[in-house]
Amino acid sequence: MNTQGASKPPGLLPKLPLLLALGMCALLALDRVNGNDHMIWSFAGVGGGLIAWFFALRLSGRVMAVDAVRPVKQHYIQASVQIVLYLYWGYFWMVGDTRPMFLQAPLVLAQFFYLYAFDALWSWTRGRAWRFSSGPTPIVLSTNLFIWFHDDWFIWQFAMITAGLLGKEFLRWTKDGRKTHIFNPSGFGLACAATVLIITGTTDLTWAKPLSTTLEVEHIFVVLFVLGLVVQYFFAVTLMTFAAALAMIISNLLYTEITGVYLFASTNLPAAAFLGLLLLMTDPSTSPRTNVGRTLFGLGYGFGYVVVFELLGRLGAPELYAKLYPVPILNCTIQILDRFAKRGAIGRLNERWENGISKQKSNAIHIGLWAIVFGVMLMTSYVPYAEPGKHPGDSIAFWKRALAEHRYDAERKLIMVAGSQAVARNSAEAYNELGIIGLCSTVDSVGVDKRRRNAALRFTLAAELGHEAAAKNVLMMFLVHGTRRSDNDVVAALKVCERLAQQNDALACYLLGLAYETEGGVAKNSPEAVALYQRCPPDYLFAQKGIVRLGLKRADMQLTAQASLLQKAAADGDGESCYYLAYMHLVGKGVQKDENLVQAMMKRSVDLGFVPAVDDVNKGTMQPFKAPRRKFMTQPDWASDVN
Repeated sequence: MNTQGASKPPGLLPKLPLLLALGMCALLALDRVNGNDHMIWSFAGVGGGLIAWFFALRLSGRVMAVDAVRPVKQHYIQASVQIVLYLYWGYFWMVGDTRPMFLQAPLVLAQFFYLYAFDALWSWTRGRAWRFSSGPTPIVLSTNLFIWFHDDWFIWQFAMITAGLLGKEFLRWTKDGRKTHIFNPSGFGLACAATVLIITGTTDLTWAKPLSTTLEVEHIFVVLFVLGLVVQYFFAVTLMTFAAALAMIISNLLYTEITGVYLFASTNLPAAAFLGLLLLMTDPSTSPRTNVGRTLFGLGYGFGYVVVFELLGRLGAPELYAKLYPVPILNCTIQILDRFAKRGAIGRLNERWENGISKQKSNAIHIGLWAIVFGVMLMTSYVPYAEPGKHPGDSIAFWKRALAEHRYDAERKLIMVAGSQAVARNSAEAYNELGIIGLCSTVDSVGVDKRRRNAALRFTLAAELGHEAAAKNVLMMFLVHGTRRSDNDVVAALKVCERLAQQNDALACYLLGLAYETEGGVAKNSPEAVALYQRCPPDYLFAQKGIVRLGLKRADMQLTAQASLLQKAAADGDGESCYYLAYMHLVGKGVQKDENLVQAMMKRSVDLGFVPAVDDVNKGTMQPFKAPRRKFMTQPDWASDVN
C-alpha cells in the first residue's frame, strides 16, 4: 500500500464516505425515490454497496488516509455558473404544474453523495490516500446538463458518472512534464453513455431529448452567453468558444445558401450546441494552452459538431448527441495542436499573438470581439433575444412544403422539428404529424408493425390533448390496421367522430360508417353505415365505395350515382374500384349487365394487385359478392391540420 506522505486528519473526514453512503440511503425516505420500486432498489443497492465496501476496507486493515485539498478555482467557478443555469432553466421548464429540473434535485444530490464516496473508497482500495477535493463536482453538474436516466433505469446514472471518474483515473498521459488525465471527465462519461444508448436504441430511457429541446426557454442565449463570459474571463478560453460559434455560423450560412433550407432545422444555432461550446468543451485542464491551439480546438468543435450532427442523422441516431462527441476526440489532439502552434510561421504568429500584450488584455480583446459578434447575432435575430420559435424552419408546414419540393434532407428535418415541438411544447399537432410521418418515413428501417404501434401511440397522445384530427387517425388506425394503444382509446375516438359527424365532417362520417359496416368497435348496423356514407360529399370516393359494398348486398339500393365516380377511379388505376365495377356489371347494378366488362374489370383489378380480385380469379368462378376485409380497402389520407 502506497500511503506514504498522506495525512489522516482527525474528525469525520475518514468517515465521510460512510456518511455519504448513509445519506444516499436516507434519501429513500423521499417520495421522489420511494414511489418507484426500481429507484428503491437502485438507492438501496448502491448505498448498501458503498457501506459494505467501506466496512470491508476497514476490516481489511487498510489505512483510510485523507489529503484534504482546497477547492480548485475552475471547479467552483464552473459549478457556480452551472447552478445558476440550473435555477434559470429549471424555473422556465414546466411540465403541467411541475418543474422537472427542480424535482430532479434530490437525485443530483444523490449523485454527489455517491461519486465522492466512490472516489474515496476507490482510492483506498488502490492503496493510496483519498484526495478529498472538488474534482467530482463538475462531473456531476456537467453530466446532468445533458443526460438523465428515467427513474426505472436510474442505476445507469451512477454508471455514467463513474465512467467519467474512471476515465480520469486510468486514461492519462504525460503533458508539460507531468502525468494528467486526457479527457474532460464529464465529456468522456457522456460520450460513453451516448454510444451505448445509440447502439442499443434506448435514448427514450433517458431525458436526453427533453434536456436538448426544453433548454430553448426565453432569453436563454443571452443567459448562456453571460454565464460563458464568466468562465472565459477567469480561464481565458474565449478563443475556443468564439471559434466554435464562428464555425457553426459559417456552416449554417453555406448550407442554407446551397440547399435553400436550414442545417439545424428549426434554428440557426441550437441552444444545446451553444451550451456545449460554452460550458462543456471549455475545461482548461483538457484544452490547448496556446492561442492558435485554442482557436483550432474551437474550430474543431464547431465543424466537428456539424459533421457529427449530419453523420448521426444519416445513421438514424439522435442528432442531440452531436454536442458530446467532438469533446473527447479533440481532447486527444491538444498536444498536437500546441506543438503545431509553436512551429514555423504559425509559431511566430502565435508568439506575437501571445507576447504582444499581457494575457489579461489579450483575453479582454477576445471577449470584446466575441461580444460584438454575439450582439450582431442578437440584433439580426440570428439567435433569438427573447422567445424562441421565430425561425422560419421552426414550422412543420415549412418542412412539409420542403419535402413536397424534394429539398435536401427535408424528411429528416421534418421529423426533427415535429419531434422537438412534441417534446418541448407538448404539441398535439406535432404528435399527430409525428404519427403520420412515422408511417411513411424512409429515414429509418423500423418494421411495419412497430411503425404502426408508434403511430397509434402518437395519435392517441395528440387526441388526449384535444386534437380532433388525431382522434380521427386513432379510429382509422384501428379500422384499417387493427392497431390501437387500448380499446378505451378507440371508444374515445368514436365519440369524437360522432360529434364531428354531426357537423358533416366527411372523414368522420366515413370512419363511423366503416365502423358500423364492419363492426369496428361498434355493433354492426348497415342502415346507419349507409346513412353516414350518404352524408359525405357525392365525390368522396371512399364513402361512395362503402355505399357500393352495401348496395351490392341489397336489392333495394340503386348504385347509378356511384358508377361514374368508380369508373373514373378505375381509369386512374384504382384496383378496388375495378373490383366493385366487375360485380356491378355482373348483376347490372348502376351499370349495364355485361360479362365482357366483368372479365375486363376483374382482370384490370388483378393487374393492379388488388388481393380480393386475385383470390376470386384463383377460385375459377366469381362468387356472390363479399366485401373485402378492411385491410384491403384503400384508405383516405391521414387527418392533418398542417398543409
